[in-house]
Amino acid sequence: MPTTITMQAGLWGLVAASSLLLGAWLGVYLNLSKRLVATVMAYGSGVLIGAMCFEQIPEARRLGGLAATLLGLLCGGALFVVINEWLDRIEYQHRRRVGRRTSMLGLLIAAGAFLDGIPESLGLGLGLLDGGSVSQMLLVAIFLSNLPESLASANGLRAEGHSRAYIFGLWGAIVLLSGLAAMAGPALFAGMPPLWLGVALSFSAGAVMCMLVDTLIPEAFSSTHALTGLITLAGFMTALALDG
Repeated sequence: MPTTITMQAGLWGLVAASSLLLGAWLGVYLNLSKRLVATVMAYGSGVLIGAMCFEQIPEARRLGGLAATLLGLLCGGALFVVINEWLDRIEYQHRRRVGRRTSMLGLLIAAGAFLDGIPESLGLGLGLLDGGSVSQMLLVAIFLSNLPESLASANGLRAEGHSRAYIFGLWGAIVLLSGLAAMAGPALFAGMPPLWLGVALSFSAGAVMCMLVDTLIPEAFSSTHALTGLITLAGFMTALALDG
């Protein structure tokens, strides 16, 4: 596996995840409305859906065939749901035990954000294999979808009394780990048969799809309501335009 491709994947992973730090900065220093944050969430969700439909899933099917693509989608989605449910259960039990938010919940938020970022960063890195390139759609979609997540949580952590150093250190670590996850794609799957590359690509797509339905879109709907569909559609249309 050429080192240049691995480093390039890591660089793009860091670029995509950099919006986490931007969102944290906005959450700490600005008081943005929940409706604006939700609008960005819905728009980013639409772009991500487009990236899955136009880039990742077709490429996975080209490399591995239909059966491998379906298997990867199912496994990625199932793993995300299981881990996300486990994190939610830990947070609920901890909240009941202490009766208030503590620093442990900040770590749980970080874990959930990284859980979202793993398949996204993996998909970016895998795009560089087999002579490919980084998907512009996926890069834009990850950047947009990361922004409201870190913005909302940083704003909440600040309100709970956490220091700026704690908040930026937390999200800086997640950005770094996302870059490493992007590097892991080419490093782990280089030289493997196309079938397994197809499974890996569809695995990340399945996990991201479940993340959208379980977290981003419901959170966006809680503030944008009837407009959620149109805003998400606008993001999807953006992805379609980028694909054209």
